[in-house]
Amino acid sequence: MGLNWDSLTLENRSFSMTPWRLLVLSLTAALFTTPLLASAQSSASAGSGAAAGEQDCGALSAGECRVLGLRTQFGLGAPLDLVRALALFEDACSRGDPLACSEAGVAYATGYGTKINPETARHYFSQGCTPNLQTLCRDHGLSYLDANSPVRNLPKGVSILGRACWVGSAEACNTVAQINARAENGKGPLIGQIDSIRFFREACIQGSVPACLDGAGMIAQNPALDLFQHSRNFMLTFACSSAQSQPACAQLQAAER
Repeated sequence: MGLNWDSLTLENRSFSMTPWRLLVLSLTAALFTTPLLASAQSSASAGSGAAAGEQDCGALSAGECRVLGLRTQFGLGAPLDLVRALALFEDACSRGDPLACSEAGVAYATGYGTKINPETARHYFSQGCTPNLQTLCRDHGLSYLDANSPVRNLPKGVSILGRACWVGSAEACNTVAQINARAENGKGPLIGQIDSIRFFREACIQGSVPACLDGAGMIAQNPALDLFQHSRNFMLTFACSSAQSQPACAQLQAAER
């Protein structure tokens, strides 16, 4: 059965299942699509390396090129080569694939195949993770947290979700906040919780009452976070006044007694 690559890229937004699961499915299917790899190998005979202006996708579509970049980045059916993977992402981005732009953004933000360059990372994220693409960006990040994904990668997922948060996805904000609060970000428990506060707060501002309550509750339960009582009060006040959350209002009233 042939694989319709257009249905797995952004030209078709009518997903028939959870979008981030579709992203996982698209890559998993690609791992077993021999014609794709053969086409990629024949069209990429120039070798590896991200020379300025180099076009590495050849005859591949932007979506196919992005998938080849992932295969190359993770060594799945293609030689592992982080530098070449970045070149593929950059080329696919230039061809109009927003997911590839975000992949390039992650590479420059984290140093995957290149030196960390925040300015260049912002440049690529600004093309792949924008307010009008916040849902797609969120789903892209969530796809890296899926236990069934062949490329599960928490740092990449958090990096993309963090960007999705700041362009308007409350779910992305809350997901990053929860990961940090559980100290799954590779930092100590206290630092993780401190990192989580700004994401809880942003999710709260974007209308997530659970994020307001979770963030406020975390601060209340840890005396080491007393310096952030103003953030707790802000989140409870916001949830009480903007969303008429009874639990938030009750906590505010209790604090005033």
